[in-house]
Amino acid sequence: MTLPLLNTTYRFRGATRVFVASLVSLTFVASYQRAPVQADDALPAERVVLDIDSPEHALYRIAVPNLEGDAAMGQQGAGVLRFDFNLVSLFEILDPRSFLSSGLKGEVNTLDPGPWRAVGAQGVIRGKVTREGKGIRVEAHLFELAKGTDPTLSRIYAGSPNQLRGFMHRFANEVLAALTGKAGAFGSRLTFARKLQMGRKEVFVADSDGHSVLRVSDGTGINLLPSFGPGGIWWTRLDKNYTYITNRAAQGKPVISSNRLDMAPVFCGGRILFVSNRDGNSEIYSAKPDGSDVRRLTDDPGIDVSPACGPGGRIAFVSNRHGTPQIFVMNGDGSGVRRITYRGTYNQTPAWCPDPKKPIIAFTGRSGGMDVYTVNIETQKYTRLTQAQGINKDPAFSPDCRMVAFHSSRGGIFISSPEGLNQQLVIPGHAETIRWSTSVAP
Repeated sequence: MTLPLLNTTYRFRGATRVFVASLVSLTFVASYQRAPVQADDALPAERVVLDIDSPEHALYRIAVPNLEGDAAMGQQGAGVLRFDFNLVSLFEILDPRSFLSSGLKGEVNTLDPGPWRAVGAQGVIRGKVTREGKGIRVEAHLFELAKGTDPTLSRIYAGSPNQLRGFMHRFANEVLAALTGKAGAFGSRLTFARKLQMGRKEVFVADSDGHSVLRVSDGTGINLLPSFGPGGIWWTRLDKNYTYITNRAAQGKPVISSNRLDMAPVFCGGRILFVSNRDGNSEIYSAKPDGSDVRRLTDDPGIDVSPACGPGGRIAFVSNRHGTPQIFVMNGDGSGVRRITYRGTYNQTPAWCPDPKKPIIAFTGRSGGMDVYTVNIETQKYTRLTQAQGINKDPAFSPDCRMVAFHSSRGGIFISSPEGLNQQLVIPGHAETIRWSTSVAP
C-alpha cells in the first residue's frame, strides 16, 4: 500500500530506495497490501449549518475604537484586538465608522453607555498608548454595558514598542476569560513546512494571526513535518544519505537517527513520538528528547504513521491495519489500541482538541476531494468543516479548542471555528503538516 504524496529518490548505503515523503502523513512506499474489508459508512456529505440568531449561538457585539494617545500605535493596537476577536467566532465586531465622538469623551477608564447602546454594543474596549522615552505604556479597559459604567477588566502594560502586539493578544485573552470563564489562545504560534521550489522544503513558524512568519530550517536538505518541543521547533530532514529527526538547537544535525527512516516528531508526556521503519515496517516509537531509551509502541503488519498527542498522554495515529487508512488511539505506552473512525475510506493527519473535556479529533478525510472533519471519539459524532472549497487538509486545534487551522488550496492557512464557520485566511501561500503550539506566549 502507498499512502500518497511526494515521490523522491535517495541512495541509502548503495541501494536506491524510492519512498513517499508524505505531505499529509509522511510515510513510505510499502509492498504490503491488506485484505479488503467491508466498506464503512461515508463521511458527512454536508457541513453543519448553525442558526446564529438563536440564543445559544448569538454573537457578542463588541466595539473596539482605536486606542487613544499615539495615533499610529493606537490604530495598530485596536486592529490586533479586532482581528483576534474576529478569528475566535464568538464576537460581532462593530464597524468603527458607527462610533459617535460622544462615546469617546472623558478618560479611557470611564464610559458613557448611552452612545454605545445606540450602536448596539454589549461590550466596549477603551484604551490608550503613550510613549515613555524609548518604551510605551498601554492602558486597556473592558466595559460590559449590562454591568454598569465601571470597567470589568483593566490592565496596564509597559515595555518596548515592538511588544504592542503581544500586549494586545494578552488583553484579548483576558477579555475572553472575563466574558466566558476561559482564556483565549491569541499570541500562540503555528509551525508548518512549505515547498519553496522543486526539491526544497523549509520549516516555518508564525504567530497564529499570520504575523512574523520566520524560516526555522537552514536550507539544507528537505525539511518537513515540524512540531513544537523542548527548545523550539523539531522537524524531519531528508538528505542524500538518510532521513532523521532534528531541531534548531541541534543546528540540523541528527537527534534521532537509525540510518533508516525516522520522521514525524511529536512531543507527548515528556517523550518524543516518531515514526520509523528501523525494524522493517512503519511503526510508532517513543524516546527521550536526547534520542535515548527508544521504545516501540505499535506492532502490526500494517503501516502506522502520523502520531498525535492528546489529553492525558493519549496518542492518535493512522493505520491501515483494517484495510484502509483510519484513525486509531492508544495509551502512551502503546496499550489499549482502538479504532476511532468508522466512516470514510481514507482518513489521516489526526489532531487532538487539547481540552480534556472535549474528546474530539480533527482529521483529513477523502469524500470526493480532501476535506477537514472532526469526530467525537466517545459519541462518534462527525462534523464536516469544509466542502466544495478546494483541497483542505492538515488540521490543527488551537490551545483553547476554539479554533481550527488547516491548509486550503484556496490560498494558504485558514482558521475557522470547530464547526467550519467564519473561515479566515491568516497565512497566504503553500503550507503542509500544520501544528499549533499548546501554549500561549506570556
